[in-house]
Amino acid sequence: MDLFSSVWMTRSLGEAVSALYLEEGGGLFAGGWDGCVKSWDVEGRLLWTAKLPDRVTVLRRQGDAVFATAGLHVACINVADGTVQWSYPLEGSADSITVFKDTLYAVSSVYDIEHNDFLESGVWNFSFDGTLRWIHRMDERPWVTLKHADDVWFGLGRPKCGFAKIRGEHEFIHTPTEADSPITCGSATESEMVFGHANGSVSNQKGDTVADEKSGIEHIVALDGGYVAALEDGSIVAQMNGKSMWAADGEFVSTLAVGFDFGKSATVWSGRWSGSKGSLSIQDVASGKILASATTSRCESISIDATRTAIGCEDGSIHVWEKDMFERRMNANVKTAPVNERKSALQDKLRALRDR
Repeated sequence: MDLFSSVWMTRSLGEAVSALYLEEGGGLFAGGWDGCVKSWDVEGRLLWTAKLPDRVTVLRRQGDAVFATAGLHVACINVADGTVQWSYPLEGSADSITVFKDTLYAVSSVYDIEHNDFLESGVWNFSFDGTLRWIHRMDERPWVTLKHADDVWFGLGRPKCGFAKIRGEHEFIHTPTEADSPITCGSATESEMVFGHANGSVSNQKGDTVADEKSGIEHIVALDGGYVAALEDGSIVAQMNGKSMWAADGEFVSTLAVGFDFGKSATVWSGRWSGSKGSLSIQDVASGKILASATTSRCESISIDATRTAIGCEDGSIHVWEKDMFERRMNANVKTAPVNERKSALQDKLRALRDR
């Protein structure tokens, strides 16, 4: 089945999409390469448009605020009307933000072109009103930030590698990993964490190596007792209880997530990019069977909740799938009607007007 035949909503940001945040049972926020941020309600109605100074890479909702990274800045946007409440410049690029209890954690890094490496990184701690509480500077770049077991964890690059939790500016608790390789990605369930390394190793929360994949790990999603991962060579692999479930080769994987259930299994959503052509697929997490797919612009970002999946693309389009509609379309036994070229052309025109 063509995935777009089951899409619930399509909207346009007006520029390449670089960040999405789908609220659990609520609205949708999207950010773009040129700093545009838009908010839609749960019914898909546009609420407001905001402007930030640079590319938006992360969006997080907390209470009456949406926090964002935009180039060198961390910014706070009012959920009600889209006004920018405050913006704070970091030392280097603003790489990520994490909301934890009454705190906003931001990660920054300074890249040196001459040395082709990161010189210094920092973990910044803000109150929600934009007050800077402290900065913890380090030589390692934190490539991933996870919330787990009442702590915030950071997966680190060289020289230390491993992962760490930071409790205040001066309390840095480092855990080395068996794999002496930078952590590139990570994911957590309620009971466990997994980290993917540049050399293809997968570590658990104790630092033990639980698997060695054939190439570096770009994305990883934790499952209860396993994981799904996208590798540098374009493979997607799934493991459960120490055993390989399935593997699928293909082009470079730009986005990966595990979304709502279909039948008795969760679904794996992946966007691929060949360099000139994009594709989007949904697979059964247990078997790897492709349930539906479509040709797309390059998929740049993905966000999920219990019943929806949102995909943001380089052409500015944002597509949202809803569990019940997807199931109805998948289960429907309807014969394909002959193509009506005149009707198809009219539909194309209507889609173009809607996406302006």
